[in-house]
Amino acid sequence: MRKLLLNTAIVGALASVSFAGLAADSATLTVTGKITPATCDVSLSSASIELGNIPASTLTSVVNIKAGNDVTLSVDCDAAAATAIQTTDNRASSAMTLADISEQMNTTITDFTDANMFGLGTDSTEAKVGALGLAISAATADGTANSNLLTSSDQATWTAATISSSLPKAIEKNGYFALAADADTTVPAALKKSTYTIASQVMLKKADHYPTGEAVDIDGNITFSVVYL
Repeated sequence: MRKLLLNTAIVGALASVSFAGLAADSATLTVTGKITPATCDVSLSSASIELGNIPASTLTSVVNIKAGNDVTLSVDCDAAAATAIQTTDNRASSAMTLADISEQMNTTITDFTDANMFGLGTDSTEAKVGALGLAISAATADGTANSNLLTSSDQATWTAATISSSLPKAIEKNGYFALAADADTTVPAALKKSTYTIASQVMLKKADHYPTGEAVDIDGNITFSVVYL
């Protein structure tokens, strides 16, 4: 009995010490926020890229390319502000890598990286459905055509590219893009209104790479968010 009472006392003492160590005599409340130079709205000319029903019997090549409709992304601000657009791939876990494309589609893609490949969901076997590429082919700055695109992965360092319908610039997931005032600067311009024409291309596998007798959903999902610089 003495042994039991002693052990109980020790456990009680240890518990007391433990709880005392977690106690606090103060708590801190933080207040956060940001004062932005303007209020900007982002909109898309179309909320979706519709590829329609694609019969499996038409997927006869090792790689099958489907072009989607162009979409215009517009940024409207109530005052001139330096902004960028952040692109988030909401299906990133299903994005094919260049190695996946090489292995499953027997195709080598040059001048692109894995960051340029957006996800299209998975089929019933959890295999990746295909690859989506997005590119900016035209832009305007305050109503005037602007071909001076800037891209960045961190908002700190910007890379300039001249875009056109024949030379679009591929978009990177989780990256940023903006417009420069001219070709000689890599600083995003302060604008009230900017637009970006986004072209899309889908790469699908040969029919025998998908589950037989099943409908396979093409399920891409991308968010474009305005970022104040």
